[in-house]
Amino acid sequence: MNAERKLIESAFSRSALFEGMTPDSGWFVREYRKGDNIPESPDGIGCVGVIIRGCAQVSPREQGAVSVLTQGAEFGICNIFVAEEMPTVLTAKTACLVAYIPKERFAGRLSSDSVLMYRYVRLCNEKMIYLADKLRLMSIPGCEARLAYWLSKTSAGRSRIKINLRKDELARWLGMSRASLFRAITGLERKGVIKSFGDIITILKSTDELLELEGGK
Repeated sequence: MNAERKLIESAFSRSALFEGMTPDSGWFVREYRKGDNIPESPDGIGCVGVIIRGCAQVSPREQGAVSVLTQGAEFGICNIFVAEEMPTVLTAKTACLVAYIPKERFAGRLSSDSVLMYRYVRLCNEKMIYLADKLRLMSIPGCEARLAYWLSKTSAGRSRIKINLRKDELARWLGMSRASLFRAITGLERKGVIKSFGDIITILKSTDELLELEGGK
């Protein structure tokens, strides 16, 4: 139990929600093998979870990966006060250890801990902005323009970025086929917008110029 507690504390130190907090007796741990589905409701109990070892992939139920969760990443926080489960699947990309706390107990802590409540609201707001940006991305017609928009948001003003997703994962994230993604990369290279080598993309245009491509100019 001491070893598990240290793992939870280590994960908490990386968590935007639980950083600096001490796990109480309400937490319990489950282990999952690579490829296992990681449930939001282990043993039928709705919970908030934190990855304490390994990494997991978040996917819509019908499509490819949306994001990857590593140590300290939380899940199950957006539906604390509703009975409906999230329309996503969490799958272990490696062997995973997950710490859980029942949602009722978590909600009780929110009501008595103003710091935790502030962090929770902020994290929910960040997730709402993330989803709104995803909707904006998917509304852009044309694969080159969509890729340019994604690069403008991902680069945050940097001239070089490393793509941490496989090309097929990035293609699904951008809502296009792998072949369409490669055509979009080639098209932007021919226009002098980017240079691509492996998983490194060098951006040759300013953010404003990238965003102009959103309209297919």
